[in-house]
Amino acid sequence: MINILELKTRALNSRLVTDSFWALFGNIIAKGLALAAGIIVARFLGKDTFGEYGIIRNTLMSIAIFSTFGLGYTATKYVAEYKNSHPEFLRAILRYARNITLLVSGTMAVGLFFGAAYVADTVLEASHLSNPLRLVAVWIVFNAVTTTQIGVLAGFGDFKGMARVNTIVGITTFVLSLALTYFWQLNGALAALLLTQILNWWLNYRLVNRNLPTQENTVDMEKPLLREILNFSFPVALQEAFYSLTSWLTSLILIKLSTYGELGLYSAAMQWNAIILFIPGILRNVILSHLAEANNNEHRHSRVMKITLLFNFVMTFIPFLIVFLFSDFIASFYGETFNGLKEVISIAVFSTIFSSLSNVYAQAFMSKGENWMMFIIRLFRDLGVITIIYFLLKYNTSYNGAILLVFSHLTAGVFFLVIMSVIYNYKLKSKQN
Repeated sequence: MINILELKTRALNSRLVTDSFWALFGNIIAKGLALAAGIIVARFLGKDTFGEYGIIRNTLMSIAIFSTFGLGYTATKYVAEYKNSHPEFLRAILRYARNITLLVSGTMAVGLFFGAAYVADTVLEASHLSNPLRLVAVWIVFNAVTTTQIGVLAGFGDFKGMARVNTIVGITTFVLSLALTYFWQLNGALAALLLTQILNWWLNYRLVNRNLPTQENTVDMEKPLLREILNFSFPVALQEAFYSLTSWLTSLILIKLSTYGELGLYSAAMQWNAIILFIPGILRNVILSHLAEANNNEHRHSRVMKITLLFNFVMTFIPFLIVFLFSDFIASFYGETFNGLKEVISIAVFSTIFSSLSNVYAQAFMSKGENWMMFIIRLFRDLGVITIIYFLLKYNTSYNGAILLVFSHLTAGVFFLVIMSVIYNYKLKSKQN
C-alpha cells in the first residue's frame, strides 16, 4: 500500500524535485508574460510585419545558438562535477567559457552588423530590414554570454536565484514589448528584445559572482582542462550550429516558396509550441546537472532518466491537450489577418510531445560524453527536416506553407525520438554493464 506521507517527505527532501520546482517557478511567470506579450505584439504588427519580425528573430537565434559554442551545457556538466571534488577548477572553467563565448559571439555580431545589407537584400529579399538587423546585432553577444551564465548557475544548482532573475526579466519583457512596439512598431519590438537581454545578462552576472568561491585558487592543469572543455563543447556546438541553420533555412525556404504571411502564421504557432516546451526546456540543465553527478552510479542515473521521462510526458501532454482543444479560441486572439492559424497550432503543439521526450535522451547522451554520437543523429534529423519541407512546398499546392512546415517537424521528431531511445537502451546502457 502506498504511503502518501512517506512519498511527500521523500519528494520534499529530493534535491531533484526542489531544483525542478525553482527552475519552473520563475519561468512560469516569465514564459506566461512573454506569450501574452507575443500575442499583443502580433496584433500590433499584423501578419506580414510579424513575419518579418519572425525571420529577424530566427536569423538572430540561428547565429546565437552556435555563438555559445555549446558552453552552456559544458559549464553545467563541469561545474556540477567539480564543485565538490575540485573547486579550484571553477574559476578556470568560468574564465575559459566566458572568453570563448565572447570571442565567437563577438565575431558573429560584427559579421552580422557589417553584412546586414547583404543578408536583408540578397538572402531575405527585403532590403528595408538591414537597419533592424544592425539594431539587434549586439543581442547575439549578450544572449551568448547569458546562456553560458545560466549553464554555470545550473551547475552550482542555484535554481532559486535563477527563478528570481527570470521573474524580473519576464515582467520587463512584457512591459517593454508592449510599450516600444506600440510606439515604434517593428523597431520597437526589436529594441525591447535587446534591452531585456542586456538586463538578463546583468542580473545573471551578479548571481554568478555570488556563487563563485571567495578564494582565488590556482590550477596546475589549466591547459589539459581547456582541451577537455573544447573537446566536449565542439560536437555540442556543431549540433547547435546545424539545428540553428536548419531553423533558419526552413524559414528562408518558407518565404522563398511561399510568403512572409505564412512565416507569420508559423511564428505565431511556434509561440505555443515554445510555451508547452518551456518546462522540458527549463529542466534540461536540471536533468544534465543530476545525470552528470550520477555518472558513477548507474542505478541513480537510470532512476533520474525514468522519473524525468515520465514527468516530461505528463507535463507536455496536459498543456498540449488544452491548447489543442482550445486552438480555435486561441487563434481568434491574433486578429483576422491570421486566418488558418488554428490548424497550424494543432499540428505544432502535437510535435511537442516527441520533442519533450527527446530532450531527456539528449541530456543523457551528453552526461555520458557521447556528444559525437548525438551530433550524427541530430544531423540526420535536421537534414530530414530541410528535405521534407523543401519537397512538400515545391510539389504540394493543397496545403499552406505553415502547415507543411510544422508537419515536417512532426515527422522528423517522431523518427528522432525512436532512434535516440533505441541507441540509449541497447548501446549506451550495455556499455555500462
